[in-house]
Amino acid sequence: MAVGKGKRTKKKAGDKISLPSKFLLFVNALFILLLLMSYLASLVSPAKFWPLAFAGISYPILLIVNLFFVLFWMVFLKKYFIFSLLFIALGYQHFNSFIQFRGSQEIITAGDAIRVMSYNVRLFDLYNWKNLKMTTQGREDMFQLIHSQTPDVLCLQEYYSGKRSSVNYADTILAFGNCRYYYAAFIDNGKKELPFGLATFSKFPILSGQKINFRNTYENYCLVTDLDAPGGIIRVINTHLESIKFGKEDYVFVNELSNNTANNKDISQGSKAIFSKMRLAYTKRAEQVDQLAGIIAQSPYPVMLCADFNDTPASYAYRQLARTHTDSFTAAGSGLGQTYSQILPILRIDYIFVDKKMKVIDYKTIRKEYSDHYPIIATIRTHS
Repeated sequence: MAVGKGKRTKKKAGDKISLPSKFLLFVNALFILLLLMSYLASLVSPAKFWPLAFAGISYPILLIVNLFFVLFWMVFLKKYFIFSLLFIALGYQHFNSFIQFRGSQEIITAGDAIRVMSYNVRLFDLYNWKNLKMTTQGREDMFQLIHSQTPDVLCLQEYYSGKRSSVNYADTILAFGNCRYYYAAFIDNGKKELPFGLATFSKFPILSGQKINFRNTYENYCLVTDLDAPGGIIRVINTHLESIKFGKEDYVFVNELSNNTANNKDISQGSKAIFSKMRLAYTKRAEQVDQLAGIIAQSPYPVMLCADFNDTPASYAYRQLARTHTDSFTAAGSGLGQTYSQILPILRIDYIFVDKKMKVIDYKTIRKEYSDHYPIIATIRTHS
């Protein structure tokens, strides 16, 4: 008589996955999928398939959730932590563009290096958004900040020129002494030219300047200036891509939502309005950055790009430029790359890109809330 024939082997208790663990694994898998979608957002133009763009802007949150699952499974000695860990590693390039781990070091600036500053000045606080007692304080603070940094090249977005006939803020900036030349261009709505736009200031002679409009709007464009810089001519492009254009009612809705005072009808209407504006902005930015990439490709000179993209490093807009040019932050920055001071401490939407033949020596963000953007500064050696 055979012993043990037909005998069933009992499963070890540790091999059986409990119902709560199955549920958590399902949630974990869902967030891994969303993380993968955020990676794809940088590869697919929102003009062709816009839903992925929403996954892209959510990348920092999706990263944090997946890091939580890595720690959670490790604490409970489960091998499932490997799943999130592998997919986080897969997106290392995204992670690297949001945060840099570098120790502080003394930077010795070469004599032929150029100090470049990009700053969205929010019309020099024209409408006193910060509710300061002195309505001119915000503007004066920004002027003093620019003066203290002594940039060789200064690119300003949302630039307000002053009252034109009686006041020209370019004169104030030129009076600081470092920059001697400037080129500015303003929004033209077809009926009149408004005193708002872009301005590029330079220590070096500006050989030529040109305003190139984006095809899908009159409000956004790029400013192209050729500078006679040490080592040869460089082309500086200053631009501001499509914003979401949130209105006062949108901010009121967000506040009500955060304070849990919005009713179901308000939530439905408010969410649809914000969703619609974001979708339109993503689509327009994709078209604008495609045009911008073409403008850069046609340049006969090495390009330095200062830009308010209104989009994060997990976006299609960012990747179109990062493929061909060096992001100053990833090359020489440290810590969180945040440049937008409102909402969340994770939004990096302002950039200094340079030709890959150039070397980024230093990069820093000045965390002064005079505008809703922080100014960024890079020290660049324009030739090897």
